[in-house]
Amino acid sequence: MKIYSYQKSVKSDIRQYLKDELDVGTFGLLIQGDDDTIETVREELFEDDSITGNASGSYTMNSLKAEQNLVGNWDLLEEVMSEFDLHVNPIEKGAEWCDSLIRCYLVDWCFAEVLKDLTKKETKN
Repeated sequence: MKIYSYQKSVKSDIRQYLKDELDVGTFGLLIQGDDDTIETVREELFEDDSITGNASGSYTMNSLKAEQNLVGNWDLLEEVMSEFDLHVNPIEKGAEWCDSLIRCYLVDWCFAEVLKDLTKKETKN
């Protein structure tokens, strides 16, 4: 079984979100590094179910799929729990909660990586 890559998935979802949801002006400000625009988009990404599942509590809307995503990623979940200083039992919270939590943890890093990639593309053109 191939281990699910949260980083790859979240970055892909962010790229799709930027393509589908941002108008040309907002996208331009984002690429130019406008701090207010970056912060606004970051907040939208964090709350969007298609990126993190944070709004509803589930990205997959399917416990089995969330469990499959977690296979081989328990160390990442442990890192997230430690970083957020969470003192809860992830088993009691469920796979969908754990899956969404990991996505919330990674969204800032993934967004920064996507912005770097987009900025490089824009400077090459």
